[in-house]
Amino acid sequence: MITIEKIKKEIKAKNLESLSGIESDMEFLLWDLIEMDELNKWYEVEKYHDGHYAIGSNGGFEMLTVELDTGTVYRMPFISTDTSEKIKVSDSITKLTKLI
Repeated sequence: MITIEKIKKEIKAKNLESLSGIESDMEFLLWDLIEMDELNKWYEVEKYHDGHYAIGSNGGFEMLTVELDTGTVYRMPFISTDTSEKIKVSDSITKLTKLI
């Protein structure tokens, strides 16, 4: 299990602001660490995407999340509660940075 504080520490340690080049159609901006908790509440991530913590978005209809049980990074629609629509991006934030 990964904690929200550990997620933030990894993002800060890697000095991440945006992610692109992982897939041809993927470009995400990571949210400011100070605003992350507030944005998770505003988008009701815990309610609609239980077990995930959002760390950014593509400026459109998708958010980038970390699954708290596994640390796996997914992209998923903001408006869907169907977990079959989530797409695995990386096994972890650390591995995610190696894909850039």
